[in-house]
Amino acid sequence: MTIQLPSRFSGIYGIPEVAIYLSHTPPLTNGNKVDSAKLRYWTQTSIPLRVMNEYPTRQRFVTFLDLVSMRMIAILRSRNVRLREIRHTTKWLQKEFNIEWPLAYKPLWTYGSNVFIEFGRHLLTASRFGQEAMDFIGEWLNKVELDMRFDERNIASSWYPYQDVCLNPKIQFGSPCIDGTRIPTRSIWGKVKAGDKPEIVAKLYDIGLTQVYHAVEWEQRISSN
Repeated sequence: MTIQLPSRFSGIYGIPEVAIYLSHTPPLTNGNKVDSAKLRYWTQTSIPLRVMNEYPTRQRFVTFLDLVSMRMIAILRSRNVRLREIRHTTKWLQKEFNIEWPLAYKPLWTYGSNVFIEFGRHLLTASRFGQEAMDFIGEWLNKVELDMRFDERNIASSWYPYQDVCLNPKIQFGSPCIDGTRIPTRSIWGKVKAGDKPEIVAKLYDIGLTQVYHAVEWEQRISSN
């Protein structure tokens, strides 16, 4: 059955779809794939999930910012930050900064099992409810590098899971597309899989040959799940 998504929603994903994307984008959580059961547990314990329940299906849908939040948890867990600290970070940022999606906010820092955030000239321990960190801690911190771009509010606006591949909730409902275009990578993959030469596909869509190769590589990754 085809589900018509309300036009006011953008960037809509099923939990299994998110699991596939995260599993094929390093770093994997503690070296393991991120399966749907793990994501559901995260959403029940650590993420202020915005589940979409208005569709005629039992499938649970989440927003782009939920996906980004899960991505952040995957990064933090890969650095051995415990879910308890992640929950503390989420609750504190929500309360003190009134941030609806704390884990989709500007990049955080980690050291050991703690999560830090810069506020003005101060370094605060977000996982310990804003306790101010000593200045010398800054020399030891590892920045949580994200393959994302942020808007003027410092909220994630797009994600780049693979070279030349972008997920933007305002484009094609957030489906993976060739960066800078509205061309879904699955369309490129469909043409090549059907037998069209990459050179022909590049001319058809007026994109670079390298972009075609990257789209195909990405689709091969996520279809191998």
